[in-house]
Amino acid sequence: GTITGRFAPRPRREDGGAVFALMAPLFVLAAIALLGEAGAKRPVIVPGWPSIPIFSAATIVGETVYVSGMVGFDFGKSPPAKCEGGIQAETECALRNVRAVMEAAGSSLENVADCTVFLADIAQFSAMNEVYLKFFPKDPPSRAAFAVASLAVGAAVEIKCLGSL
Repeated sequence: GTITGRFAPRPRREDGGAVFALMAPLFVLAAIALLGEAGAKRPVIVPGWPSIPIFSAATIVGETVYVSGMVGFDFGKSPPAKCEGGIQAETECALRNVRAVMEAAGSSLENVADCTVFLADIAQFSAMNEVYLKFFPKDPPSRAAFAVASLAVGAAVEIKCLGSL
């Protein structure tokens, strides 16, 4: 039988094949360029922060911002100094750092989708949460929190986040 309707073969245009054959390489090159751009890894540089040779403050891949673990340090001081005052002061500094990184990436805390909180002492969980809620008062990101044996530089808390542009 004869095929009719939407799936019926259409008559070929005489120049259609030649035009497509000429344009196909351009479409492929454009797709490669776009995919390369979307998949390229870019470090986030926070103005005024010192360069840390062993990791970036964050890395952007596509539309995703991978924020490194932030501890309660004031990176605006030279040299950077630990925020004194215990778990709440360190949590506030760590989350200010997350905010600074997200803003340097061209985003904000509103676009943070997930955080992981590492605590040197799980007994500090409630005190950390009091500060955490001030930074994410509405629709907070998903989160996990763990007690660990110890954190770098004697920190009480480290917060690692994942967000979008």
